[in-house]
Amino acid sequence: MMQRRWQRNVRRSRRSGLTLVEIAVGCVVLVTGALSFAQAMISLQKAQQHTREVGRATQAARQVMEAIQAQSFAEAFRAYNGTPEDDPGGVGTAPGKNFSVPGLSAKPGDADGFVGEVIFPSPANEPGVLRENTVDSKLGMPRDLNGDGLINNLADYSTTYTILPVRVRVEWTGAGGSGIVELRTLLGNY
Repeated sequence: MMQRRWQRNVRRSRRSGLTLVEIAVGCVVLVTGALSFAQAMISLQKAQQHTREVGRATQAARQVMEAIQAQSFAEAFRAYNGTPEDDPGGVGTAPGKNFSVPGLSAKPGDADGFVGEVIFPSPANEPGVLRENTVDSKLGMPRDLNGDGLINNLADYSTTYTILPVRVRVEWTGAGGSGIVELRTLLGNY
């Protein structure tokens, strides 16, 4: 009888402990869970940083758009185009087409080093010229800019426009990754 009790106790003690395999499986599950949690936290932090960068870029683009709208309509293009020669207050006195945004860096290889840009319907090689035949679907171009009912291929409308399509774009590389924000409007003088 005693021997049976002892055998039962031995069997119970063998069953009551954890085996090395069970401990190893538990450790693998625990480590996998901890690594997944850490990865989720890193992804969340990057997403939050990107959201802050998008907010910064959007705010800067809105401020530039508001500054263009606050400008005299006849001088808006000259103040924010790509050439300083026609600036309303004299050469080099206007803000121009490029701008920086604190906390954001230009993409590698960006020629001007600025994250922000104001875009008008101007040919790339003629930054101080407005053309009706410029092809830019985001600006709704080609388009009649002076209201005469025609789209002229050769004329410069930089002083005679009655509508002015404008895009303000911010493109950057930051801690949260790359991003782009773009605002578009159509200014009119009716």
